[in-house]
Amino acid sequence: MRYPILPLSLLLLLFGCSDRRPQGEQKNISPQGPTSSQFSVNVRLSEAARKKLVDGKETIVVGLYFTGHPKQGTEARYLDIKSGNVILGHVKQEIHPGETAEFNELNLNADALARIDWQGPHILTDVYSGRRSSKDNLLDCGDYNGSFDPIRGGAIDVDCQLIEEQFPSRSRR
Repeated sequence: MRYPILPLSLLLLLFGCSDRRPQGEQKNISPQGPTSSQFSVNVRLSEAARKKLVDGKETIVVGLYFTGHPKQGTEARYLDIKSGNVILGHVKQEIHPGETAEFNELNLNADALARIDWQGPHILTDVYSGRRSSKDNLLDCGDYNGSFDPIRGGAIDVDCQLIEEQFPSRSRR
């Protein structure tokens, strides 16, 4: 062959262009197994919520749910029926009013991580009262529902108030 470099260059070009992310997007390489996350969740309580929780010796539960968009061709057994996302794992931490939930290591499912696309893990927070003094949740809290990457090494602020502050009963009117 007179120009052996040409076929080799074409092969390299073909194999090097197989990544199908939208142009300009950065590739997110998801870690496998335990993930060093080092982030926290600050639960900011209204004054009424803080008082009721402290007086009732109540705790706060911070739940985190991790999912990811599936790669094309991911088998249905890895997908959540409702959302269509790959479930990576979840963690919960119970704290007292005024404390911050610290997350230093997450044990996400390595097999599931391998089945998510370039967007990487997605996180949803769920914050509620620990239900020690009441059988029902006492708190109405905001949430974080977004990409995991922006919060690594940082904090999520979640604002909470009593449900009764949000929805006063008719007897108070």
